[in-house]
Amino acid sequence: MAQNWHGEVVSISDLLDRARLALDQHVGRIAVEAEVFEYRGPHSSGHFYFKLRDQESSIDVKMWRGMAARGMRCNLQEGRSVLAIGRLDIWAKRGSLSFLLDEVHDLGAGDLSRRFEELKTRLRLEGLFDEARRQAIPERPRKVCLISAQPSAAAADILRTFVDAKPPFEVNFLASKVQGEGAAQELVRRLELAVQYHADVILLARGGGSLEDLWAFNEEILVRAVAACPVPVICAVGHESDFTLCDFVADERAKTPTAGAARLCSGWQQAAAEVEQLWQRLAVAGQLWLRDASQNLNTCRLQLHAQSPEKRLERFRRHVHENELRIAHAMDSILRTARRSFAVQVEGLRRHGPATPLAQLQQRLHGFAARLNAGSPEALLLRGYALVEAETGGEFIRDAEQIEVGQKIRISLARGGLEADVTARTKPSNLRQ
Repeated sequence: MAQNWHGEVVSISDLLDRARLALDQHVGRIAVEAEVFEYRGPHSSGHFYFKLRDQESSIDVKMWRGMAARGMRCNLQEGRSVLAIGRLDIWAKRGSLSFLLDEVHDLGAGDLSRRFEELKTRLRLEGLFDEARRQAIPERPRKVCLISAQPSAAAADILRTFVDAKPPFEVNFLASKVQGEGAAQELVRRLELAVQYHADVILLARGGGSLEDLWAFNEEILVRAVAACPVPVICAVGHESDFTLCDFVADERAKTPTAGAARLCSGWQQAAAEVEQLWQRLAVAGQLWLRDASQNLNTCRLQLHAQSPEKRLERFRRHVHENELRIAHAMDSILRTARRSFAVQVEGLRRHGPATPLAQLQQRLHGFAARLNAGSPEALLLRGYALVEAETGGEFIRDAEQIEVGQKIRISLARGGLEADVTARTKPSNLRQ
């Protein structure tokens, strides 16, 4: 024990317990008016961890999930002015002082939040947020200007992304202050320098932080410089939940610095993928072409071999031999056919000599003579018929009405004839006329 100290000696735990007791006895439950600072929303556990600050000081704040369900009387947001009611607490493990809340009431926007909203409204009315005025980001830039703090985690992440993606563009790193007094003016000068470098695109980046930390990107001088920049600007400031006025006037906003770097590399990566696909297709097409050419070469080789004089002479000899065989077969067939036809004709002549056709002709002649004799007038007369005609001549009488009574008629018989006078006419009998 130190010789100069005669009082009580306590442990750190005892010291912190006494401090906590003193705070409860002499401060107790108290209300403070302050601005919400470094607010990130509720933790995954449901508890709230953020800070409260005024013009000179800040303090860590905790609000447990169960207490928040009863005592949270407003929606918290960065820069919001609130009335916070609670008591001071000491975390023994670290010996740190915090304000343990049980009620929070809204007092309106803090000074930074108010200035943010006022400038945002004014710039929107001027048309600086209009989509029509935004420039297109080149898909495959050749020269990129990176404006960020050096050293910084954001710049390191961006450069690492460029190294991994291997885009074929030139990177000019223009280091600048991104926080504190004069940061906005220095960022404006870096924008002007990037324009002088004839950059294709500018990546304006920094890591996350509180509203106060990011305030340089809400300064009117920088916001207007980003809006008026003739080179397309990608604003990659803070985390996904962070928004600055530069985000609203930039040609494109990236959620994080790494996302901004990936956006610049995406066009080149897509082009590389397309080139790789084309290369693969070209390789396949080349292989197919070589295969077809090889097949055509083999075909030509076979055709040339087939067209050699020896092969042609051999084919000619084979062709002549085949023709000789065909002619010999044809002559044998003709001779066999001729012999069969001759034998048939000899047999026909043997069976049907000149006597047979003559006998057949004589028989047919007798038949014709019999038919002629049967139909001749003499044959009819020999059978007792007579031919009657008028004495004056003319056609033979077939009807009694053709002759008048008293008229002379001539009757021709088989032997001789008669002349007579018609004494009377009789009516036709039932006999066929």
